[in-house]
Amino acid sequence: MGIADRNSVAIVGGGLGGAATAALLQQAGCSVAVFEQTHRFEPAGAGIHLTPNVMRILAHIGIGDALVRAGRRPESFTSRNLASNSVRSTLALGDRAEERFGAPYLTVGRGVLHRELIDSLRPGSVRYGKRLVGVEDLGMAVRMRFADGSTAEASCVIGADGLGSRVREVLHGAERPRFSGQIAYRAAVPASTRVPVDRNCITKWWSDDRFVIGYPTDSRTDDYYFVAGAAADAWTYPQSWVAGDKDEMLAAFAGSCDEVLSLLNAAETLSKWPLFERPPLQQWGRGRIALLGDACHPMRPHMAQGAAMAIEDGALLLRCLEAEDEIGEAFWRYAESRRQRTGRVQAVSAENSWLKDAEDPSWVFDYDAMNTELVPRRPSTLDVT
Repeated sequence: MGIADRNSVAIVGGGLGGAATAALLQQAGCSVAVFEQTHRFEPAGAGIHLTPNVMRILAHIGIGDALVRAGRRPESFTSRNLASNSVRSTLALGDRAEERFGAPYLTVGRGVLHRELIDSLRPGSVRYGKRLVGVEDLGMAVRMRFADGSTAEASCVIGADGLGSRVREVLHGAERPRFSGQIAYRAAVPASTRVPVDRNCITKWWSDDRFVIGYPTDSRTDDYYFVAGAAADAWTYPQSWVAGDKDEMLAAFAGSCDEVLSLLNAAETLSKWPLFERPPLQQWGRGRIALLGDACHPMRPHMAQGAAMAIEDGALLLRCLEAEDEIGEAFWRYAESRRQRTGRVQAVSAENSWLKDAEDPSWVFDYDAMNTELVPRRPSTLDVT
């Protein structure tokens, strides 16, 4: 029985991972509904790195060329010392990345990627204003309940509802994410503001407890986006982000080189974000319910792989549903095929060591989710003689 024979798939969460998974499943002939708690399309975030491993999947969806046109292909990823601006390492990107890894390395506006993914879905696929409050596996179907009093049923449910996943909570109980001890200031510097940085490259400045990373995001402008990460004792705000205070940020980065201080000073509108995390989740689903992305392996942004891991999850989930007749077995095989890779990326992201010094990024960039080997099927009782 192929994937097209499965009656319907419900995806809870219409972010990057949920939208990409929906697009992949629809391409395979599956009926998909995405249930999103916001009341309209609301792209969040500023810039995002699209590394070769995820660009392969986005090209398969059919939006790769549009992203290349909208984004930038940085010439390099250069690591520098935060205090002296001296170079620690350089990774060639641009044409070299595409030649080496078989797909481009892009930086682009996160909202551009989100819009392209949503627009790739069939009209009416996303149902807005649907905040999930309950999920029940009925055996042959899964029933969802929403805050507006409505219900819906599907053959299976995929929880792509992020760090605060309600689907995860239903499966494993309530558990608050842990504040990582880091906050991040984020801002975009317009092209009209002169700063002494190379706008054609990704640059990351490092110290033991602080970092600043900057890069271009838009092919139509020379706007330059930066994230400045520093230590913090706690996050005491109820919101997921607040307006940033430039003086506070500059005090946190006292002693930085002139190039970094000029960049931070150029921020006109500044936001301040907490970085939260959870330990790796051992069980990614149960029965006809599965999790993907931040719902099961949230990670700090230091490898720029959070969205990529969620989109890779979607590709492996599709392939396992195509390979298995029984949904529960497909979900088991999907989780087992992904756990080692996401665990490694999650650990390196927590270390904040990625590309700090010269290293081979092939284990991340060469990964091909559409063709990588799946773990073997687990033996059934019928196989025992």
